[in-house]
Amino acid sequence: MTYVEDSGAGVPVLAIHGLGGSAEFFSEFTRRVRSEARVLAVDLPGTGRSRAAGEFSMASWVRDLGAVVAERTSEPVVILGHSLGTIVALEAWRAWPGRIRALIFVGGLPQVRPLIRVRLVARLAALEGTPNLHGWGWRVAPGVFSKTTMRARPDVVRAFAERFDRQSVDSYVRCTRILLEADATDIVSSVAVKTVAITGADDQYAPPDAVAGFVSRIPGAGCEVIPECGHVPFLEQPDRFCALVSGFLQSTRARLPPL
Repeated sequence: MTYVEDSGAGVPVLAIHGLGGSAEFFSEFTRRVRSEARVLAVDLPGTGRSRAAGEFSMASWVRDLGAVVAERTSEPVVILGHSLGTIVALEAWRAWPGRIRALIFVGGLPQVRPLIRVRLVARLAALEGTPNLHGWGWRVAPGVFSKTTMRARPDVVRAFAERFDRQSVDSYVRCTRILLEADATDIVSSVAVKTVAITGADDQYAPPDAVAGFVSRIPGAGCEVIPECGHVPFLEQPDRFCALVSGFLQSTRARLPPL
């Protein structure tokens, strides 16, 4: 069963978290846009509060999220995919394009960059035989947040670290392997809905130049870069992030006919 936090009214937005994330990561975003968007924030099946029927995979995620959309709304949704969620969003476009109104990619690329691949493979090796993720939130935080956030917003970093540590190590390892195996590059040029990419100027996972190159293959797609921000703009720079998303949602507000 897929856990969904369903709140707000307006354009339906399916919010898909990245590696190590959860629906909780979108709480502040949901609160700020609740008058203009109905946000369906999920825990990917097999993570957090969602159960998976058997061993979960990219294909099972896309299938299960398609069922969530079909059950929750008759309207096409805007998919907001963060990091790994960007790849899930692209795979959803391949699988059920008629249910998608627009795409928002946040700190994401269609495939893991070589530098990050090395980092994640080393992390998997370090986690082998580890019973839990206690302490790992603080270990990964410098690679997630900008230096500005690490220095000026310790509360945000602390909250992230605490959430990260609460994950099941087995689930995290499986999600990491799915991410490392994923490649949605061949889907990018087929995207035919309104699209925007948002990333932080200091994002190590999805640097601005890499993101700009990625979305340049999508006709009419925009690319927004938030200064003094790393990989999680909805936590680091919520004012700027929500303003960008709100403006984008307004451009998709015209109601489409029900499926």
